[in-house]
Amino acid sequence: MRSLSRAGLAVALLCALSLPGPAAAQSDGPVYIVQEGDTLIGIALRFGVDVDDLAAANALADPSAIVPGMQLRLPGYEGIGGVLETIPVAAGEDLRSLALRFGVEAADLARLNRLVNPARLYVGQPLIVPVSEGESGSLQAELTVGEAQTGALDVAARAGLNPWHLQEINGAVGRTWIVPQNGIFLPGGSGATDALPEQIASLSLTPERPGQGHTEVVEVILTEEGQVSGALGETPLNFVSSAADSLSRIALQGIHALAEPGLVDLAFTFTPASGQPFSFVQPIRIEAEDYHSEYVTVPAETLDPANTVPEDDRIAVVVAPASPLRLWEGPFQFPTDYYETFPSLFGSRRNYNNLGWNYYHAGLDLYGNKDTEIHAPAPGVVAFSGLLTVRGNATYIDHGWGVYTGYLHQSQLFVQAGDRVETGQLIGMVGNTGRVTGPHLHWEVWVGGVPVQPLDWTSQTYPSSESGG
Repeated sequence: MRSLSRAGLAVALLCALSLPGPAAAQSDGPVYIVQEGDTLIGIALRFGVDVDDLAAANALADPSAIVPGMQLRLPGYEGIGGVLETIPVAAGEDLRSLALRFGVEAADLARLNRLVNPARLYVGQPLIVPVSEGESGSLQAELTVGEAQTGALDVAARAGLNPWHLQEINGAVGRTWIVPQNGIFLPGGSGATDALPEQIASLSLTPERPGQGHTEVVEVILTEEGQVSGALGETPLNFVSSAADSLSRIALQGIHALAEPGLVDLAFTFTPASGQPFSFVQPIRIEAEDYHSEYVTVPAETLDPANTVPEDDRIAVVVAPASPLRLWEGPFQFPTDYYETFPSLFGSRRNYNNLGWNYYHAGLDLYGNKDTEIHAPAPGVVAFSGLLTVRGNATYIDHGWGVYTGYLHQSQLFVQAGDRVETGQLIGMVGNTGRVTGPHLHWEVWVGGVPVQPLDWTSQTYPSSESGG
């Protein structure tokens, strides 16, 4: 972006004398392209218009004679032009920014989509927007107003626009100034607008709609130095600086396997080195996963809350810190040589000793016996090594950025807290200690204090190569 100077203000004033005042945009309504399976009454219901009015507006003698590809003009939306398309709401966008982007009033955009709560557009939500026929129809924030350049005439003249039109698309009709440091949206821009300030170049989520038990990557790219903090629901996010880009802030966060499907707020705050903090909230959708169910019989003492609660609390403290140094590169390796099939998968809902479906499997079980070696899947520092009631002989490794791996039920432990380990290093032997039904390795991956699907971490790199790190 660039700031506007006061140079040429006299020219701006002279030009303004010949510029016409605001003129009401004329349009008979937006155009809807009929899709496969559409009916006229279905289209009318979708957009909240009367089916007879829809037929009359399009001179349909036979309302049943509509075919895919036919263009229908929607009555009742006079003032809105263009062809209707469906786009996903991107991270960092809200109703106002999308209205600016497509040159339509926010209230009209909400009406087109029959939005129940216009203030809560979630990432990936399909949204119907009017796209100008023959053009992109989008606007882009290309200019920034300086402290001394707040006159609408100055801005309009520099941009070569009618000042009343400039005010209209920026929501400033009725006043002759524009707020300093705000982006000015110009018609015909090539890129998308968003609701973020100029200090934030982009906000991205991978994936945009995470499933239960998977890993979410949140990346904020800045245009100037500053601090980023945030939360996903009630869970704080640990943002770290990417080694590949000093202005990139990345947070990895696990989605609990028992998380309630539906919308949860992603909130973050950017605090610049100087100036006021900026906060932004946008919902994301958590998708339900189809995990298996299994009955398991185990020793009663391994289900006793007197044993399980303090042990769970102890491990929660172990995996809580998020060190700023990322120690791994690429996908994780499997910790044993037996990974073609698995005796039990991550996320399985469990009924222990017929006491009800109150548990889930927080790791991935791998076959093995007391002669099976366990190897570190990636570089890290041992955060815990010792004997526990439920987990048996257990090791937890810190890989940085709040990412940990755990190895339960071992027969032997070959490392201790504080040891640095490398990929493939021998760290222990498979066993049957703790809450088990036989020898095996229970392998966990923790991200942001939450167990996640280990198979995700063996099949891809976190964060992706595009995110850096």
